[in-house]
Amino acid sequence: MSSCCNGKQTRNSKVQEISGRLCYCFKYSENDFRAAINKNKESDLLDDIKAKMKDPGCFCETANPSGKCCLVDIKKFIKEEKSKK
Repeated sequence: MSSCCNGKQTRNSKVQEISGRLCYCFKYSENDFRAAINKNKESDLLDDIKAKMKDPGCFCETANPSGKCCLVDIKKFIKEEKSKK
């Protein structure tokens, strides 16, 4: 896994949070994941992110306003959305 997802990042104050964005490196939104959840394809999006984390690589520490890897937040979002059904 990329070094940015090792939990040792700091928040980059120059990054602006984008409403509805879950993955800042690869530009996946909440709506992308909602659509995937409705088709039971959310694991496809997660797999795509994980593959891209290896090549070309993620840059969460500078792209994500939280300064951390998005995977924890994405998994939490999926769980919350599924619980609404």
